[in-house]
Amino acid sequence: MKSIVQVITLFIILLNSCSAKTVEYDLVIDYKRVEFNNKTTIAMAVNGLVPAPTLYFQQGDIAQINVSNQMNVETSVHWHGLLIPNHQDGVPYVNHPPIEPGAAHLFKFELKHPGTYWYHSHTGLQEQRGVYGAIVIYPTIKPAPYFDQQTTVVLSDWINEDPDEVLRTLKSGSDFYSIKKGSQQNVLSAIQQGGLKHFFKQSLNRMSGMDISDVAYDAFLANGQTETIIPAKVGDVVKLRLVNAATATYFNLQFAKGDIQIIAADGNDVLPLNTNNFLMAIAETYTLLITVPEPGLFELRASAQDGSGYSSIWIGSGERVVAPDIKNPDPYTMNMSEHKMAHGMKHNISNDMNGQTPYKKLKALSATTLPIDNKTREIQLDLTGDMRRYVWSINNEILSADNVIKISRGENLRFVLNNKTMMHHPMHLHGHFFRVLNDQGAYSPLKHTVDVPPMGQQIIEFEGNEKQDWFFHCHILYHAKAGMARVISYKDDLIDAELVDIRHKLYSDKGFFYTNGALLSQMTEGEAVLTNSKNTLHTDWQIGWQNVPSTEYEVNISYERTFSRFFSGFAGVSLEDDTARGIFGFKYLFPLKFETEWRVDTLGDLRITLANDIQLTQRINLFADYEYDTESQEEWQLGIEYSISKNLGFVTQFHSDFGVGAGFKLAY
Repeated sequence: MKSIVQVITLFIILLNSCSAKTVEYDLVIDYKRVEFNNKTTIAMAVNGLVPAPTLYFQQGDIAQINVSNQMNVETSVHWHGLLIPNHQDGVPYVNHPPIEPGAAHLFKFELKHPGTYWYHSHTGLQEQRGVYGAIVIYPTIKPAPYFDQQTTVVLSDWINEDPDEVLRTLKSGSDFYSIKKGSQQNVLSAIQQGGLKHFFKQSLNRMSGMDISDVAYDAFLANGQTETIIPAKVGDVVKLRLVNAATATYFNLQFAKGDIQIIAADGNDVLPLNTNNFLMAIAETYTLLITVPEPGLFELRASAQDGSGYSSIWIGSGERVVAPDIKNPDPYTMNMSEHKMAHGMKHNISNDMNGQTPYKKLKALSATTLPIDNKTREIQLDLTGDMRRYVWSINNEILSADNVIKISRGENLRFVLNNKTMMHHPMHLHGHFFRVLNDQGAYSPLKHTVDVPPMGQQIIEFEGNEKQDWFFHCHILYHAKAGMARVISYKDDLIDAELVDIRHKLYSDKGFFYTNGALLSQMTEGEAVLTNSKNTLHTDWQIGWQNVPSTEYEVNISYERTFSRFFSGFAGVSLEDDTARGIFGFKYLFPLKFETEWRVDTLGDLRITLANDIQLTQRINLFADYEYDTESQEEWQLGIEYSISKNLGFVTQFHSDFGVGAGFKLAY
């Protein structure tokens, strides 16, 4: 009997291979002027479109996609969620060289599994600039019709600012984006929201406040618009293929009336799950069934998790029926709050998943257990980061050639993902589906991307059944770029010859420069910094002319090495009133976020500096520092800064040597 089944299976495979057709697409990536939020900027478009055109296939088809780069920078395309040969996966320096300006690359692979997937650039921050689009693969065996129409919607976020400048701003420690969104944690709002205890507890634990999204976006888009309309009649069932192609935004999905039904997650069918709302992580796809309940145009609202905006998908026809407002999350207690129904009605559906992913309730249609004959190996992976320096890491190390995760073919891998930070991290594994271990046991769902909530844990497992190297990373684009990534490498497999001499470019730890300084009526002070993940070249200055016989100055130039989130060491030179001396010492962050510096110099003097600041309101910051030097004794200052814009602030302060003054702070 077993041999008969094998013969029939082989016959079906041969029949499918003979009938497989080749589906060709030509994709041209080039610059294009676009307008979002009433401002014209330059995007990177695919065939002139943002988002890129949706690619349609049938399971078993051979995809032949020619990607042409008409820009003046290199590019790439990754086929997110597809199980394809390693050299087709599209990550530059991992799977093949980047596509150079004026060049093209031909991708060719079989579509092995149906579902909703997507594609995007894996070069730099190009995904933020518009290189992303959906992929739809229809099943070979078409099920009985259970919907009246189907459509695909790609959700995304857009910022008019250059993404590289966004990353540099984040690296500089600027709070501009939080201030712009009105989400900057501060004493006043903590009092108003009853979170003052939590505010100071975070400070006591030397933790930055919960930053739900790093970036303040200018628009949230559904198929490239702030809203999209899907015409339908009363009673129609709409199959909606939803892709979250945002670079730094989770979306809360909320329907205006009645339930929506989740029938697939990350391309894989699940037992239908009814809900009214759920949280969709970055890089995930969900397939939904939505029934038009009555006459009207009903809103499926995709609200940014941080409450800074939304895009709308309208389904039906007639008068608009808006979705309930979603209360902004509480950044102090991490309570995502409950929905408020339109017209003041309270939302009380028992399966409410507001602010939560649906993982616990997702159930695969068939068992997803891994081969029992394989050995299982567990790997602990801590998701770590330093918000003050904007360095994101795994096990406190950024992506490098020294921390590749080696696995073996034929073993079962269990990744225990422990989030040690105050942000969500959507972790994506290339080339494999993994089981998200939940309450469904053997029927745990298969996914390619999983959200790991703040200070939370997710456990995923998969079979090592591929070869060579695959990327594993946080899909918040800026986090991946800042280091939260790994290469998963099959032991004993050699990388392709064309990658040998360029693989090192994958591990570039790029340096970022920033400077800020205050020009006041009595003095000037500031710093200029060139930094990467662990190394910093630092110059700071202080020059005063009020209340002193002649102008006094001090300029310090040093090299600093970061050893942990709290500790770094430095050495350099100090120029002070015509005296030059060598300096060396360390910096340490104490509880309540007191920054300290301990240094000695080549003339035998010891200096201890203590500094802190506290955010009083969204824009007003109180700062102070105290310095004791065995040569010059005590020096201290106290001041207030009001943030006017990203690059400008007003400052007034008292300095123990130079007196009271006021002026402006400039940042770049």
